[in-house]
Amino acid sequence: MQKKVLVVDEEDLLRNLLAQIIQNSGYFVEQSKNKEKAVEIYKKTNPDIVIINTINPSADGIQIAESILKNDSDAVIVVLTSFSSTKNNELLKVGVKEVIEKPFKSVDLIDVIKKHTE
Repeated sequence: MQKKVLVVDEEDLLRNLLAQIIQNSGYFVEQSKNKEKAVEIYKKTNPDIVIINTINPSADGIQIAESILKNDSDAVIVVLTSFSSTKNNELLKVGVKEVIEKPFKSVDLIDVIKKHTE
């Protein structure tokens, strides 16, 4: 059965690019632009992993992760970020499984998704 990935990013271009990379690796991808929609999609589709891209400051990865984890404490969340390691530690404290620092290679992202879905 095809694994499901939810990609969250306010920026359409980046979200679509991430989705395409992940789809090309054989995953089914749902997309969300914001926290409310991400939680709604998560509840409906129960994805195997959530990828949150925090390029836009208004899309606070911590808030999105907390909202999803509030509904499912076992949710697997990976955050892509260019924030400082202090922010990365905050993300890990709320229950994010991994933080991938930018810039990163597509293959590294896919390896992390495989690690948490197989």
